[in-house]
Amino acid sequence: MWRDKPHHYWNDIIQNKNGMMFPYMKDFNGDQRSAINGNIKGLFFGGGLDRRRKRPPYFSYFGDKRLLVNACVLFNESKNIYFADFYCHYQYHYATVVITNPGSTQDRFCQRHDLVQLDPFNNPLLFIDDNDYSVHVTLGVRVEVFITQKLNIFSVFNNGVGRLVGVQPRGRGRSHKNGIPKKAICNICNL
Repeated sequence: MWRDKPHHYWNDIIQNKNGMMFPYMKDFNGDQRSAINGNIKGLFFGGGLDRRRKRPPYFSYFGDKRLLVNACVLFNESKNIYFADFYCHYQYHYATVVITNPGSTQDRFCQRHDLVQLDPFNNPLLFIDDNDYSVHVTLGVRVEVFITQKLNIFSVFNNGVGRLVGVQPRGRGRSHKNGIPKKAICNICNL
C-alpha cells in the first residue's frame, strides 16, 4: 500500500513529529452521504493497482513523495475491515474500505453506523490469502484504504517494511481540502 503527499508533508513528519503520522478527520470525498465523512479519523492509503503493470500507479495526484508500506503491516488477521463507500469522479470507480483495531472507537463507530463488515479472507475488494497471509486487491475498482490508527514511519523504515520514494506528480499535486464529491450522474454507482 502507499500514501502520496508533497515532500514538505514528509519533511514535517520526519523533522517535527518524530516520524509519527497522526490520523485526521475524514473529508467529504466520494459519496456525500457516506457515514465516515467528517466522523472518524484515519489515514488514506492507496491499495489499487495499475491493471496492466499490476503495480501502484507511476504518478500521483497527491504529491511527489510516496510512502510504500508492506500491506501486511496495515491489514492483517488482527484487524477488522468495513466497506464504506463506492463512487466515481470521472472515469474510474473507487471503493473505500476502513481498517480498524477491534473494539476501538472507530470500530464501534463502523458497527453503530451499519457499515458492512467484510471477511478479511473472503471479500471482493481487499483480502488476505489464508495460505500465505499475503494481501490481495481487486483490479476491478480502485481501492482506497482508510487506516484508523497512527503510524510511525521510523518504525516502518527500521523494520524494513517500507520506504519513501519519489513519484511523478500530476495535476495539482495535492489533495483538495474538503475532498471531491462523486460524479452526479453515473449508472453504476448512483443507485
